[in-house]
Amino acid sequence: MCNEFAQERAWREYCEMMTREALGIFSDEPPELPFGSVRPSERAAIISAAPSGSRLALLPWGWPPYAGKGLVINLRSEKRKDPPRARGIAPMERFYEYRGTKPPKSKFAFAPAINEPLGFAVAVRDGKFALLTTEPNSDVAEIHDRMPVTLKLADWRR
Repeated sequence: MCNEFAQERAWREYCEMMTREALGIFSDEPPELPFGSVRPSERAAIISAAPSGSRLALLPWGWPPYAGKGLVINLRSEKRKDPPRARGIAPMERFYEYRGTKPPKSKFAFAPAINEPLGFAVAVRDGKFALLTTEPNSDVAEIHDRMPVTLKLADWRR
């Protein structure tokens, strides 16, 4: 399942996109956003609903599981009923999936066909986030049995 994606836009670019979509966006101050690949435990830009528009925060990817080791980085989206305050969007330019059972695994990049970011639907808990997953589309199905829930910019308001 997805364990790497890329965020490659500046704060100003996110503000311009959100303004075009009449969503507005704010943070306490323009943050120094990570640039390039984001992997589990690293911080990523997460947009969430706020009373005066949309808020951007830098949150770490993954939280400790209830039992065991590692991090919860992906959650099945089916049947989830997260309240609005526990939802968000992780803007991204592309994500990666891997095929194979033994290293080195083949790495595949998936990116939108237009010059506009997609956003992952995420669940937010205790100041951390996890990607929501769904059944794969035809592009990803040959490589993996799940994929992140992706949203076009025009759908971010929902």
